[in-house]
Amino acid sequence: MSDAPPILPQQIEFNPLADFDAFLKDLPAKWAVYLMADETNQPVQLLCVKNLRYSLKRRLGDGQMVGMSKRVDYRSLVRKIYWRRVDSAFEADAVYLEAAREFFPKTYRGMHGFSPAWFIHINPDANFPRYTKTINLDIQTGMLIGPIEDKHSAGKLIEDVVDWFDLCRYYNILVQSPDARACAYKEMGKCPAPCDGSISMESYRHLIQWSAQTIISPRQLIEDNTQRMQQAASDLEFEAAAKIKSYVDSLSKLGKGSLRHVRLLRDFKYLSIQRGPRDNTAKIFLITPGEIQEIACLIDENVAGILQQAFSLAPSRAIDSLQEIPAERVAVASYHLFEPKATHGIFLPLDSVDEKQLTKAFRDVQKQKKEETVEESEGVVKELQML
Repeated sequence: MSDAPPILPQQIEFNPLADFDAFLKDLPAKWAVYLMADETNQPVQLLCVKNLRYSLKRRLGDGQMVGMSKRVDYRSLVRKIYWRRVDSAFEADAVYLEAAREFFPKTYRGMHGFSPAWFIHINPDANFPRYTKTINLDIQTGMLIGPIEDKHSAGKLIEDVVDWFDLCRYYNILVQSPDARACAYKEMGKCPAPCDGSISMESYRHLIQWSAQTIISPRQLIEDNTQRMQQAASDLEFEAAAKIKSYVDSLSKLGKGSLRHVRLLRDFKYLSIQRGPRDNTAKIFLITPGEIQEIACLIDENVAGILQQAFSLAPSRAIDSLQEIPAERVAVASYHLFEPKATHGIFLPLDSVDEKQLTKAFRDVQKQKKEETVEESEGVVKELQML
């Protein structure tokens, strides 16, 4: 490991024979991600803590205990500390993930504690297209749509899409098209039956394409059916109006709750406004598919130029799939997208943000609950050590 890794730019030497109190005074009693390394500069332990000074006092102080019963003699082992101050849970998680990947590349995936992001996948051009839920963002064909809050919600969305658009429910029958025997859903008028050739597979693919576009942008279909409902009510066809209303109510789940951030993977682009190092400051992060970058630190609400900078840094090419490491960054961002906004900053979709929204977001972040320094505890958030 080279000196001063970029992800953890601050460093300090540790000499167990030197004045320990003087050593601690050079470290902030603040939230930080830090790495302890040995005399050969090999990683020993990576931590995210609420109080860096207290954490090192506990771990490097003479005769300190770590854990319930196991004594770890970090004092005789550790000779260098690399660290980085962080000011929000989002920044802490993003920095910790990058540090874990850099310092523990063989072991971090099973130990970092970040859940994967859930998407649904569909390839309308497939011979026999069908929706599937997935955490694999490296699929090279079709569309990845998400993120969705959890596995259950992803599965429920697929069930709803099948109902909304009367799609095939039995893939084992669909793959026999056009020579299959249709299931009972054809008789109920709930499937156009591409399996037995009632409609062509080409027509079915168009139906799949329409359904995918509606998941991403449901407004037009909702408006069209709302007008149908109103017309049916005007014609005194109350039973038909009630059925259409039920359909509209079901469609209206799109864009809300666990589906409120659904979009194509290529459009996974946000500005995140998080608390800064002092009151009335904020850090601005640009999130694009597979990347998280800090692009500005504001000391007031003057956001002029931030959007221009963000648009210039955001990749213009379409990104439809991601390998494992970029997908992990999507997972971190997705986790915070679904967390309560009382503490986790503000996330603004890059495709619709303007300076007025950005200014308001700066003010709203200042009102969010501030992460307090833990005075008499290190406040361990995450921990990863050499095996």
